[in-house]
Amino acid sequence: MKRTFTLFTFFFIVVLAQAQRVDLDKFNFSVSYRNFPAEPLPQAYKTYNIRIEAAPSLGIGYSASNLTNEIMIEGLKKTEGTGHITVLLILDDLVFERSEGKERIQISKDRQGIETKRSFFSTELIYSFSARASVYDYKGTTLISSKILFDREQKRTYKTSEFNSQAEATDYYTNKGGELKYNLGKQLTAGVVQQLNAWLNSQYGYPVQRINDILWVLNNKRHAAYSEHQKAWNDFKNAVVLIYADNPVSKVKEKMKPVIDFYEKVKKQYTTADKDDRKLRYSAYYNLAKIYLYLDEPEKAKAEADALAMNDYDERDGAYLRSMAESLEEMLRKNNASSRHFAVNTIAYEPPVK
Repeated sequence: MKRTFTLFTFFFIVVLAQAQRVDLDKFNFSVSYRNFPAEPLPQAYKTYNIRIEAAPSLGIGYSASNLTNEIMIEGLKKTEGTGHITVLLILDDLVFERSEGKERIQISKDRQGIETKRSFFSTELIYSFSARASVYDYKGTTLISSKILFDREQKRTYKTSEFNSQAEATDYYTNKGGELKYNLGKQLTAGVVQQLNAWLNSQYGYPVQRINDILWVLNNKRHAAYSEHQKAWNDFKNAVVLIYADNPVSKVKEKMKPVIDFYEKVKKQYTTADKDDRKLRYSAYYNLAKIYLYLDEPEKAKAEADALAMNDYDERDGAYLRSMAESLEEMLRKNNASSRHFAVNTIAYEPPVK
């Protein structure tokens, strides 16, 4: 009887411990905001125009004007005439510097182990290309001079299709060389435009950034505080869906207040050095830091990150969150802004009046 009671007591203790175990799981959400430019233009500079100068040998002269439609600086207005800034893209010659015949030998075996060799022939082309961009304003001030997008010194290789004889491979290159050069030029030009777009938007644009992120949420259904933590998560979800690039966060802050109050309570409720208490405090500090980051409040995010680092549970996340808050703080300062969430009305932007 005593043994049975002891086993029952042990089983009860185990079940109770399992019920109170703190299991934190990642719960996913998405937000969007506007990135700020690395090199902010003067506040009055709201428009831009594109000029493209392409070497005749590229054979894209007739379509160069169409390329301008593919170059966009988000948050600014493109104009046909003179903009506050002009982007000049220069596409130089594509040069085939040398060609060389190549042979590839394929060895196969039949069921008897007898080897069969077969040769395939192609032409390998060594070529070079260069492209560069400059940016200057309507007053004549050069902002960027000859940024290299493709470097002539960096040699590249192109390999033709394979043929059954060297003569076929040579004839193909002889007859199709012009077409190969044209297609390769189009491919390189598309790469230049893609690279230029990314660079221009990082330097001067306000592109919308959408990212996926996580909160750490108590997810043990048998824990006494499970329902409270799940409610906080649901409240958070209802608020965070309103965080998108064009929407100011003032209303979101009101909807997020119950969530912030809850995690503030968690920090004060679980205060011991016990691991489970530290895990719950960790979730509170971590989640609050993330909330303040997306509400564009880096000072508050830094305070939560520092508290997390001192909590003695995965303090590396504290350093990571502080670095995010410091980057946000510097970006807002550099751009004289208080938020990454605002509407851009490019239709109202007018080109400069000289």
